[in-house]
Amino acid sequence: MLNPTPNEPQGGPEEPQARVQRRPAEPAVSASPELDPAWRAGRKLAEARRQRGWSLDEVAERIRVRREFLAALEDMNVKLLPGKAYTLAFLRSYARELGVDEKAIVEQFQDESAMAREGAVKQIRSPTSKPRSQRPWMGAAVVVLAAALFVTWRAWEANRAPEPEQAGGVAPASSGPSAGGGAAAPAPRRVVEIRALSEAWLEARGPDGTVFLSRTLQAGDVYRPDPSPGWTLHARDGGAFELFVDGSPAGLLGAAGMPVLGRSIDEIQPMTQAQLARPRT
Repeated sequence: MLNPTPNEPQGGPEEPQARVQRRPAEPAVSASPELDPAWRAGRKLAEARRQRGWSLDEVAERIRVRREFLAALEDMNVKLLPGKAYTLAFLRSYARELGVDEKAIVEQFQDESAMAREGAVKQIRSPTSKPRSQRPWMGAAVVVLAAALFVTWRAWEANRAPEPEQAGGVAPASSGPSAGGGAAAPAPRRVVEIRALSEAWLEARGPDGTVFLSRTLQAGDVYRPDPSPGWTLHARDGGAFELFVDGSPAGLLGAAGMPVLGRSIDEIQPMTQAQLARPRT
């Protein structure tokens, strides 16, 4: 039997050391975008998105928010956004995806846009209501006095005796209304109604962008906005609302299944007999 070689270990040939298995290095988390503190909130969102190399369509797909709403956030166009609650939710999701400080960007966006004014008023209130004064009885007294003066003036107009004939027995040229026949009676104030045909969201804004209604109406609910010039209506489904002017049908707010952004109440008119005779599609 052969003796082992002196230089050879008794335990047999040396085994190779086990190799250390190393995981591939994980990609580093991208740093926060470099934004100028002097920029407006909308520009910060747009610049952060460009630094990420994303398009609006890509971000819309990532966070499940419509592209036009993201564009409105970057342009700070509050009139195209669906109410304050939805807007803030979209803004937080957008900032979180871009790696921007959510709290800071939300506060800045509200300060720099009309949403600060929207938060100061109630979302649902009568369009003709006024902010409560410090002395409620003074407001009531003014209303009562104005009503009394109006009633007195109308009674005086109704009972006023006709003007006597001019000297020489010449009567007025016409007994009908004319340019010199006195002030005409004020035109009646028209009444616009929006009736919900199904459960759907509706928003009404005043001429200065103030939100007077922003909520989901149930089927059969009726809303009467102020018909003053400059009011606009917004809805996610124009076919869910039917319009009436002074009790006469005025068609649908918009096409079924399509959003309505800023339809002017001034343009809503009753349907003609020919339009009423057409079958609805």
